[in-house]
Amino acid sequence: PICPFLLVSQTQDWIGVADGKLAIALGDFNNDNHLDIIVTERDNNKMNIFLGNGDGSFPKNPTTSITCSSLPYSIAVGDFNNDSWLDIAVANHNHNNIGFFFGYDNGTFTIEKIYSTGASRPLALSVHDFNDDEQLDIAVANDGTNNIGVLLGYGNGTFANQLTFSTGFDSRPHAIVVADFNSDNRLDIAVANAGTNNIGVFLGNGNGTFSNQTTYPAGSNPVSLAVGDFNKDGRMDIVVSNSNGHNVRILLGNDNGVFTSQAIYATGFGSYPSSVAVRDFNKDDRLDIIVAHSGNNKLSFFVGHGDGTFEKQRLYSIAIGVSQMIVADDLNNDTWTDIVIAVDNAFNIAVFLGGPDKNFTNLTTYSTGGHAYTMSVAVGDFNNDARLDIVEANYRRDDIGVFLGDGDGNFAMKIEYSTGSGSQPCFVTAGDFNNDTRLDIVVANYGTNNIGIFFGKGDGNFFNQTVYSTGSGSKPYSVAIGDFNNDTRQDIVVANYGTNSVGIFLGKGNGTFSNQTTYTIDGYPIFVTVGDLNKDDRLDIVIVNDYDDNVRIWFGNDDGTFSMKITCRAGLGSRPYSVAVGDFNGDTQLDIVVANYGTNNLGVFLGNDDGTFLNQTTYPTDRGPWSVVVGDLNNDTYLDLIVANNGDNNIGVLLGYGDGTFLIQTTYSTGWDSQPHGVAIGDFNNDNRLDVTVALYYYFSIGIFLGYYKSPFTVPVVYSSGLIPTPLALAVADFDNDNQSDIIAANNDGNVAIYLNTANGSFPSSTLYSTGYFTALSSVAVGDFNNDSQFDVVVANHDSDNIVFFLGFGNGSFGSAMSYTTGFKSGPCSVAVGDFNSDNRLDFVNVNNRDSTIALFLHYGFGAFMNKEIYSTASDKPSRSVGFGDFNRDTIVDIVVPNPSNSTITVLLGNGKGAFLNPTIYSTGFGSVPIAVAVGDFNNDTRLDIVAATKNGFNIGIFLGNIDGTFQKPIPYTDKDVFDVTGLDVGDFNNDARLDIVITSFSGYCIWVYFGNGDGIFLTSIKHSTGYYSWPWGVVVSDFNNDARLDIAVANKWNYSVGIFLGSGDGSFSNQSTYSTGENSLPIGLTFGDFNNDNRMDIVVANYNSENIGVFLNNGDGTFMEQATYMTGNQSGPYWVAVGDFNKDAQLDIAVVLSLSDNLAIYFGDGNGTFNHRTIFGTGPTTYPWVYADSLNP
Repeated sequence: PICPFLLVSQTQDWIGVADGKLAIALGDFNNDNHLDIIVTERDNNKMNIFLGNGDGSFPKNPTTSITCSSLPYSIAVGDFNNDSWLDIAVANHNHNNIGFFFGYDNGTFTIEKIYSTGASRPLALSVHDFNDDEQLDIAVANDGTNNIGVLLGYGNGTFANQLTFSTGFDSRPHAIVVADFNSDNRLDIAVANAGTNNIGVFLGNGNGTFSNQTTYPAGSNPVSLAVGDFNKDGRMDIVVSNSNGHNVRILLGNDNGVFTSQAIYATGFGSYPSSVAVRDFNKDDRLDIIVAHSGNNKLSFFVGHGDGTFEKQRLYSIAIGVSQMIVADDLNNDTWTDIVIAVDNAFNIAVFLGGPDKNFTNLTTYSTGGHAYTMSVAVGDFNNDARLDIVEANYRRDDIGVFLGDGDGNFAMKIEYSTGSGSQPCFVTAGDFNNDTRLDIVVANYGTNNIGIFFGKGDGNFFNQTVYSTGSGSKPYSVAIGDFNNDTRQDIVVANYGTNSVGIFLGKGNGTFSNQTTYTIDGYPIFVTVGDLNKDDRLDIVIVNDYDDNVRIWFGNDDGTFSMKITCRAGLGSRPYSVAVGDFNGDTQLDIVVANYGTNNLGVFLGNDDGTFLNQTTYPTDRGPWSVVVGDLNNDTYLDLIVANNGDNNIGVLLGYGDGTFLIQTTYSTGWDSQPHGVAIGDFNNDNRLDVTVALYYYFSIGIFLGYYKSPFTVPVVYSSGLIPTPLALAVADFDNDNQSDIIAANNDGNVAIYLNTANGSFPSSTLYSTGYFTALSSVAVGDFNNDSQFDVVVANHDSDNIVFFLGFGNGSFGSAMSYTTGFKSGPCSVAVGDFNSDNRLDFVNVNNRDSTIALFLHYGFGAFMNKEIYSTASDKPSRSVGFGDFNRDTIVDIVVPNPSNSTITVLLGNGKGAFLNPTIYSTGFGSVPIAVAVGDFNNDTRLDIVAATKNGFNIGIFLGNIDGTFQKPIPYTDKDVFDVTGLDVGDFNNDARLDIVITSFSGYCIWVYFGNGDGIFLTSIKHSTGYYSWPWGVVVSDFNNDARLDIAVANKWNYSVGIFLGSGDGSFSNQSTYSTGENSLPIGLTFGDFNNDNRMDIVVANYNSENIGVFLNNGDGTFMEQATYMTGNQSGPYWVAVGDFNKDAQLDIAVVLSLSDNLAIYFGDGNGTFNHRTIFGTGPTTYPWVYADSLNP
């Protein structure tokens, strides 16, 4: 079994130093076999040594302080003069040298000896033997001269002059690490180049010299490196922390010293990871990663799987300050890895001792009697003292035992009740069967073919058993309780293993039951549970069958009968033993989890609202998962899973993320050969945390684990926007020039509120500015409208039909309101800014939802604007698609949009000045409801044509273009097998130089490809399945595997995936490969772009329900890495995405429409596949925005 891991703060009183700019190292400086700590005080030009006590504790004040020459940035430890005492090397950044302090055996040191590195500004050091002479050498990262330096040691404390190796122009190397990367038994060097955002690898020649640098993309501002064999292939891999990218990247090594980028793991926006360390922290023989955050007071812990991949981060708080550097070792000789952190702005170092996970106490056992062979446990308050008690079933002793709890987690000795000779009770649970408000007990008696009822007296005692036959040879194995006929009386369902049936006993409310009604089950039913799986307010039954590998569901009819069953496959050889239900993804729909004894995993089936379920997702357990229960163990409001692993003698805990996915299990031993069977949960010590009890079959006892999980979340800070008003739109900018982001809120009372940031993330009371109208402000945007380098504000005033400006003074205050009318009953709902006529002045455009127009205001200087230009969309409902192209061959971008409400498309011809000519309307047919458009030359006449997809009319219609930007009547294509079209794109799929068309069929669970004849006619359509119940939505076309053949990507809304169809170049496609977007994510819109500059098309998708965008980086062969997600905010509803270089930094950015919050979010790309800065633009309430990116005024 795997030992879990916990970090416990050892520093109740912080170890103090006087300066926050810290570097840190470990070593035994006084030869007492205890690790000591050395830490720099950079601004004070000194180092402090804290001598360890051997138990993980250190003195509060330094034992020794040493003066350095100037600004010590990095320290390294080794015996440089071969006297068996540790010495210290320090990189003195400002004096451009390396200082050496030679140690004595008592923890003191000589004065500093200097070796110049030139005008290099040394930043980082590493100590190793680079020339195989058994003498320590030093490698240094020189930030000022863009190189690494190597100083070869002579073994007597002296060194040769520095040899330098270039890291490239403006590379600014920040960190250095050493390992044998190409398995030639010679040490190599890797360096983090913060200036050029890459990792440089120098392969060693074994004589102290190195090959030229080979670089690998790292991320934004790489500042720390660590190495280890993450996938257990005997080759060194690299992890790099990217400070500005807020992530770590894994590079897996090959035998020849070449690396492959494996995955990126987010550390959270604003984390600015500063230092990374690698160790096996949880003793599972797999390397893990721990990362210090310089942006907040957290540590990221990534548990390794041993295959080069890692779990999502777990966060640890360091209580105060932010971490600058982290080192790891065993400080207290307990074989667990501990960590030491330099805490930057708190001027301290912090020690965290590692050890086994203490989220549960050690196991406490209570005897159930000799040779009891305890099978099952259940929980309830049997003596009405508001303290939970336990009942268990003993298979060999033919009895049940009641343990009364004292409320502190302790239990009295067993009170025993016979179930009858040869009864072999297998399962027990509790309920009130006679409506006397006292809990009773029901037990499944396997040996005597009956169920037994023990009626409770309310004081912890019970009457003798009353039995109900389950039939000859029935061998009842488990029972469950529920009101199956909605008469408010508890009924019983029993799994009859011997007769392949389930039995229903309807309760009469007085403790008696009707005769059993049975339902035949295919297989051997071994466990049963209940829940309303199809949301019809009637309880249904879930049964798992041994040797049948299935989960069966019977739906209740409200009268205690059951009909219509469905089957869910648990997998070949799975042998499911136990089942439980709960809402794992927060969609108010019950999901199912089964313990698959035969395949050693838990299977999760996420439910739909009609009683059907998605295919099983499995999570590994240890051997022999016997029983599973559901509860919120860590009080994060998400359901977790607890499983009894019979074969490996432990219980496993899988913490839930709340989206239907779970962490890898953490295990807790139940003792050698204990063979845990049944498991149950409850709060046994009244601390508001769930505890666990488990039936220990071979220990003839029950076990208790008391839980003390803690929530990692703080209470949110709330700022008022006024007495009554509701803020309808927000924007962020630095209004007072203090380099802090401030907030502006547009309220529904006609005021805007300014919240100035106090630099610690808090905001004092707001300052209000009136627009002069007591009406709802629907949108707000920020820009410099009068070219004074100060931010100004524009708001859309929906009910008063105007746009209002406030010119900023640069100190957080603003001038009086200036307004511009948008027209009578226009209803401006969204406003955005940009330079639409290329005059280097910001203009603004607003959308009016009452008169279905767009208003453009051009800026003519001094903060004033020309009269508006109005463009009608000729529709009273929003369009969800747009096509761009030069329709009249004047080199100016034109626009086409579908109008669903009046069954037309609108063409707007551009004039090149950010404006458009009057719209031209084209009918798509009465009641057709066009939902998507695309543009291409379908008849090879060099003129752009339009294809429109409709919901109710033709599937697609082709509008052939004329030379003047007008279009012919549509050529319709209708297929009775094609319906509910939701997406559309074009491409040449069979390489015949003729454009083809692909559409998505939402309820057809497929895509259709129409092949063009080159004359505007399409002859053949071919269907490709996207999977049952997939509901494909968005579709895009690109070459994803670099074979010069077009491929197709589709967003499968209800399969929670992106599907890839790789094209063969002849019009045929591979079967769909899918990539998960996360359970219950509901992906809608998707598009593509090269986000990491590797000449491979990557994909971004808008995940509506999980409120994030997902980025899939391309491996180059048509496969993709695991999704990296970027949150879009609570109740945001991301819907459509577009890509473009929005800030002119030559890196692709992402724009996403947030349909529920009526916002447009821009994620700015770093060029390495990560996105670390987001800007939000309000589009106004109920605007239902769509997004497409192109240049309108080239």
